[in-house]
Amino acid sequence: METYRSFADVSPASPSILVVEDDESIRTIIATLLVEEGFDVTPAANLSAARALVERRTFTVALVDLRLGDGDGLDFVRSLADNLATAVIVVSGRGSSMDRVVGIELGAVDYIVKPFEAREFVARVKRHARRNQSLIGAVGDKPVVYDVAGWQIDLAKRSAVNPANGQVGDRAPYLSEPEFRTLQALLERRGKVLSRDDIYGVVVGGGQRDPLDRRIDVHVSSIRRKLKAGSDPIIRTVHRVGYVID
Repeated sequence: METYRSFADVSPASPSILVVEDDESIRTIIATLLVEEGFDVTPAANLSAARALVERRTFTVALVDLRLGDGDGLDFVRSLADNLATAVIVVSGRGSSMDRVVGIELGAVDYIVKPFEAREFVARVKRHARRNQSLIGAVGDKPVVYDVAGWQIDLAKRSAVNPANGQVGDRAPYLSEPEFRTLQALLERRGKVLSRDDIYGVVVGGGQRDPLDRRIDVHVSSIRRKLKAGSDPIIRTVHRVGYVID
């Protein structure tokens, strides 16, 4: 089994990174870059190896290629996104806008197109690792169950149920991790209008939002579609300002 720990001293508290990439040269480049920054890196050359690894431990960040020898990585992205503790980043040569949208809708927090610039790549991984660790630490300090228009939204369990509609258990709508983070941003500031930039800072992380980046609108639209609340949307649009949950 490949190991990259020898490139740097890795402490037990180091963020853990899963690298799912079938190209050995790219896998080595990614691992080397991250271990030199102090990350604990575990490689997987295919989906079967990656699935076995996530059954045994939880990773802070998972970097997932989409084109793998034993299947498409999109289903794996979706399964990983169910876990609050893991931020999923797609790293792929598929760079079309549709590929990006699909990856984000399935739960990825970021989408990095190969070939990538090393410093930017490392900066983005570090940003999501820090942000994910801080989110996990904050969950115990705040209310995690909210009642909104008949929906009971539990941020700790990452669940949304509506008993009145019979939408419980397996019949509850699937919400991706970025969608839950969007809900979390709005619920924790309930009654306050948040701009797209405000929500972007919580869902994606630091850095300036590209004006053409519409992922927050995609998340809001998806939440509205899945969590229907009569004739009024669960998230209200404030024209030219942003979004709010009343």
